[in-house]
Amino acid sequence: MKSDPVMKFRVFRARLVIAATLGAALLLSSCSTSIQVCPVAVILADAASKTAFRPGTAPDLANVLYTVTLIDAKSECTYDKHTLNTDSSLTLTFRATRSPNAAAAQYSAPYFVAVNQNAKLISKRAYTLDVRFAPGASSAIITATPDDTLIHIENGHLPWDYQLLSGMQLSDADIAFNKKMGRYVP
Repeated sequence: MKSDPVMKFRVFRARLVIAATLGAALLLSSCSTSIQVCPVAVILADAASKTAFRPGTAPDLANVLYTVTLIDAKSECTYDKHTLNTDSSLTLTFRATRSPNAAAAQYSAPYFVAVNQNAKLISKRAYTLDVRFAPGASSAIITATPDDTLIHIENGHLPWDYQLLSGMQLSDADIAFNKKMGRYVP
């Protein structure tokens, strides 16, 4: 049986069309997919929650004034490949709760944002969260956007090797209470 040159050409053309279609699909899919190069936004589990007590009382559930919990952290950044710098911004979401109360209330709760790479702490900044409860409200959702963070990426590392670590600023008494309540991971 002889090979037909017309048939070979048709098979070749069909394979070429399939390869071109697959190549175009790959190019188009790479255009619509963005690669996340930002440092990772992380909530430190052991410092995610801070409970404030009525002044002059013992740290007990019966004396809770309010509790603030960091519930979400998202980052966005710009990355300059030439200078190896990322300029990162964070959006933090907190949930504050208190016992039902008819009065409006306003409190301050300290929190932090740290930059780390593995076990190496690069920087840490302290902030104060303005916690406001409307009259009669027992909870509030608060969004905070701390100052942008400029990180110089060390040679041999990538932006996602770094973390923007957030949590509530805790005292030794706060840590002891969180351990007692099971909010602390040993």
